[in-house]
Amino acid sequence: MCETVFLELCLMRCTIFFPFCRFGADVMEIVASWTKNLCIGISQSHLPNHVDNANNLSAGEPEKELSNWSVLDVGTGNGLLLQEFAKQGFSDLTGTDYSEGAIDLARSLADRAEFTNIKFSVDDILDTKLDKKFKLVIDKGTLDAIGLHPDGPLKRSMYWDSISSLVASGGLLVITSCNSTKDELIQEVEAFNHRSGASPESDTAVDQAFQYVDHVQSYPTFTFGGSAGSRVATVAFLRN
Repeated sequence: MCETVFLELCLMRCTIFFPFCRFGADVMEIVASWTKNLCIGISQSHLPNHVDNANNLSAGEPEKELSNWSVLDVGTGNGLLLQEFAKQGFSDLTGTDYSEGAIDLARSLADRAEFTNIKFSVDDILDTKLDKKFKLVIDKGTLDAIGLHPDGPLKRSMYWDSISSLVASGGLLVITSCNSTKDELIQEVEAFNHRSGASPESDTAVDQAFQYVDHVQSYPTFTFGGSAGSRVATVAFLRN
């Protein structure tokens, strides 16, 4: 109970004191559209780091290809991100959250918008009870909230142990963060790879749990102190 209350307070704090951390409809649309193109490209056997936009994709049957991608949204909250994925053509959609209230809200909003194919369930990513692996796992702000915990490093370590068990081999993990840059997320994945047994000097992708694939480059940028950056980072990793 204490863990749940704390994480809820973390999310509230992020919203009140750091309003730029809010992921608006524009960000969710970008994440869903960009991820769709990435998934189709991988399904069509394009090299992952060469899938940049829809112009690179050959003609095919996107709906059929996307139907093969089982999607899990961890920390789904109101479930609106999954609605965006449904609009893009994904059909096997599941959202989980530790908050029963959030799941009730997500179900209500999905039913109201007639997205009856989206499944929701209560589950804590730090102590997941899911026994299924998904081809695509998405995280929008959950890792950010976990990082606000006083035992942030330990909780983040638990997060990676758990999330790695949910992504199927050959599947994707797509993280959207307002607290970490692309490079910081990549470094965190590399640290997990090393902790889980891969050598940091290894050039063999199969020795690593996750491999960097690509990141969204279309977010608006700003310049501060001579350095350019974006308020949001979305990075995709391939599960080996």
